[in-house]
Amino acid sequence: MMMRHLMFALALAVVVSLPTLAAARPHPGRHITGIVQNTNIQMREAGILQTDTGVPLSFVWNNRTTFVANMQVADAAILKRGAKVEVSYHQPLFGRPYVSKVTLLATSNRVP
Repeated sequence: MMMRHLMFALALAVVVSLPTLAAARPHPGRHITGIVQNTNIQMREAGILQTDTGVPLSFVWNNRTTFVANMQVADAAILKRGAKVEVSYHQPLFGRPYVSKVTLLATSNRVP
């Protein structure tokens, strides 16, 4: 009986000490496509109109946000009015949505 309890406690300790897969991978965010409506580079904020729903989305970005144009790293200057972009955004519990990646789509007529 004592051995069974000891084995159970040992097995429980091993299971609890293992990291979960959810903790090992960062959340990729939600991916949406839209047309840039407005941009404020100094305030690091922009707004797009989602192409699938027509719903506007305002977001901010930070130093870790990646901007991509023509399969190369770019800067926030790709966020020009009328440009078609795909964004990976995150909605925190408090605060505004923020983007971790913005990709200028090839179908856009605003390639830098």
